[in-house]
Amino acid sequence: MPRNDSDDVPQPARVSAITWLRLMRLPTVFTALTNVLCGFIVSSSERSLPDILALKQFWMLLLSSAGLYLGGMVLNDVFDAALDARERPERPISSGLISKKSAAVFGSLLMLTGVAAAGLAGIFAETGPVSVCVALILAAAVVLYDSVLKNTAASPFGMAGCRFLNIMLGASCAGSWGNVWSGPQIAIAAALAVYVFGVTWFARNEAGESSRIALGSGLAIAMVGIAVNGWTAVKVMTVQSAATGALIALCLIAANVGLRCIQAIQVNQSKLLQKTVGFMLLNIIFIDATMVFCMTGSGRLASMVVIMVIPATLMKRVIPMS
Repeated sequence: MPRNDSDDVPQPARVSAITWLRLMRLPTVFTALTNVLCGFIVSSSERSLPDILALKQFWMLLLSSAGLYLGGMVLNDVFDAALDARERPERPISSGLISKKSAAVFGSLLMLTGVAAAGLAGIFAETGPVSVCVALILAAAVVLYDSVLKNTAASPFGMAGCRFLNIMLGASCAGSWGNVWSGPQIAIAAALAVYVFGVTWFARNEAGESSRIALGSGLAIAMVGIAVNGWTAVKVMTVQSAATGALIALCLIAANVGLRCIQAIQVNQSKLLQKTVGFMLLNIIFIDATMVFCMTGSGRLASMVVIMVIPATLMKRVIPMS
């Protein structure tokens, strides 16, 4: 019987679902979803939770953000395959569990899903191409960050811009282009961008030698981002009593993040720094929930945002966030 040469080639083992979830770093997607929740709620006049949940465009925007964010995570590892082979050999691509080609196809499909979902959101909301335009800009920003900016001094700007656009994606069904790019969502998106700039600056050397000065600078910038949200709360305090509670919550978030980061800076060990970056990312959920409460005064709406911390916290026990 003729022998097939392919019989001599070892066949790869079936990749488990958990490996694909690790590739996407799934726990972090909940911080992206809360960005959309925050942007959607603060830009809308709707304050009834059941009515919001009944909106098709609401779910499409969540799907859009998830697709763009997770696709960006996958493509990030595709572009960083050579670097990860040296610094993070345990990751799915660098360990050989998932091929670079398969990951590239998977990441691209996720991105396309995100853009398509944004298009459907605009159709359901009858707001035209606003949502899909924002999604396309966000997709371009994600790919630019992954392929060019990530390993340069401009990386914090790229990541901050992506988070800014993610909030605006949530607000993209608020009406016309002018309506979307006005209102409280702009200030909240800008504050988050500053916070994420600081987190990205802090994280730049999480896998290598880290300068305590650079780490401290990243922490200081992140604190400025929280302070910008605090200023927004102060400005609306006279007309929205919930702003007082929001301001207190922001102070507690700042204290919690600050203390955790200071401890990590003092120890200055790679593993601890990586965990601290994950902690800083997780606090995006609390920041988003706080600003929803600040602008709406609704505990139910804020709870819908903050509840995202539960699956994120549970998943990060088995799937790394950074």
